[in-house]
Amino acid sequence: MATPLRKLASAAAVLALPLGLAACGEDAGATSGDGPIKIMTIASFESPVYSVPWLETAVTEAVAEVNAAGGIEGREIELLTCNDKFDPNEATACAQRAVAEKVVAIVGPLSPNIGPIATVMEQAQIPIIGPGGADGANETTNPMSYPINASPVGFGAGAGRLAVERGGPNVVIIHGDNDTARAGGDWAKIGVDAAGGTTTMVAAPLGAADYSAVAAKALGAEPDAVSLQGSGTDMGRVVLALRDAGYDGVITGPSSIITPGVLDSLGDDAGEIVLTSRGLAPSDTENDEIKAFNDAMTAVDPEVNIDDIGLNGWLSVKLFALVTEGHDVTDGASVIEALADIEEPISLGGAYPDYPGIQDPPINADYPRVASFLVGTSAVVDGEIVPDGEFFDALGN
Repeated sequence: MATPLRKLASAAAVLALPLGLAACGEDAGATSGDGPIKIMTIASFESPVYSVPWLETAVTEAVAEVNAAGGIEGREIELLTCNDKFDPNEATACAQRAVAEKVVAIVGPLSPNIGPIATVMEQAQIPIIGPGGADGANETTNPMSYPINASPVGFGAGAGRLAVERGGPNVVIIHGDNDTARAGGDWAKIGVDAAGGTTTMVAAPLGAADYSAVAAKALGAEPDAVSLQGSGTDMGRVVLALRDAGYDGVITGPSSIITPGVLDSLGDDAGEIVLTSRGLAPSDTENDEIKAFNDAMTAVDPEVNIDDIGLNGWLSVKLFALVTEGHDVTDGASVIEALADIEEPISLGGAYPDYPGIQDPPINADYPRVASFLVGTSAVVDGEIVPDGEFFDALGN
């Protein structure tokens, strides 16, 4: 068993590693105790609805760094990836492939279909480490889920809290008209309530070309601040509609609402936008771990997208290596045992708050898999997303 000091020392060692080459052995198993350790990342890498191809780059390069340093107890990590195509049936097929391939963990996934994935994983006792926040309801409650950040609950609540603190007590929450975004609106309301504010909810139809009616309804409530929950493409158009309608106040939301494309489209109309995120801004290269992430990504592709989705995948791989060091990794159950053996919070180089492991009793009984509700903040300034403040507790604990 790894002692806390050994784990923390290992954290420093792994996080400082130089970039190396990943090794893959398609026929190697992960159950012998001495061969490669198989993990899988499931994500909507490419789909007509939503695509995050740069996440594959991030997890691949993180695996490369761990392997370059000797892997886990001398065993290399073998990374498998599976594109769920934003489709629950494809996600289930990916999960079934993970079981067939004898992976020991799903690491750093980003899928709106964690529910069907988790159903298969629970039967096979394979943990999901570092889900990316696309399915907050399942990521925060399923016993196979191990979020390494505050989860969409924390991002939403933090955005609501920031709306009150940066703007004022009268907050309009604009959410996409689907289950995920409505849940985000509810979480933002938790933050508004915790900060002593009041809320007006406004639904935004999905994929609309014109959000002027949504903006008019929101501004009719005379908000001190507006908080957004929904897809980046839609919420970017909502921001433009609000600015075109004359609103120049504070806008908050999770960092996922401002994609590179949205940032380009906003230009000088961005105004004051404050974002909650999984950790430090991916542009904060004064942090050594984030600099290593940026360097590894741009070495592969100088034009690659650098965002906190990729950073979450990168850090999920690093956490997997730190958690399993000193343990005999043979299957998913052995990784679950290692996760239960965390004795002191594990450092992720300051890029995220330290990971303490699942808490018993949980911090919030409604979201028992969230180990910490600390969130990071960033802001849109002169067309770039930059650091903005320290980690804070989204629930005000």
